[in-house]
Amino acid sequence: MSHSCDAKLNPATTVYVCTNMRMGGNSCANQKSKAVLRALQVRADERALAGGGHVAVRPSVCMGYCDEGPNVKIMGGALLHEVRIEDVDKVLEAAESVERD
Repeated sequence: MSHSCDAKLNPATTVYVCTNMRMGGNSCANQKSKAVLRALQVRADERALAGGGHVAVRPSVCMGYCDEGPNVKIMGGALLHEVRIEDVDKVLEAAESVERD
């Protein structure tokens, strides 16, 4: 499945969601990061279709903050911790506001 925010549309920025699974301890995957990833992808598509900014959302490897997950990195912006599905619009707003060179 492709997303309307693929690189061919020249997205304003990329958001990475850690989906790392760690055995024997906390990890982003254990804290529902895949649900956050999917919610961000769906909402980014909805916002783009409604004329909003184009944000690419991609899975990522470990970001090193397993106890504070799910972790989300906005390229050129913030590294966010403990991101929940309820935070999706705030994350996308932050991503859309990142200035590109």
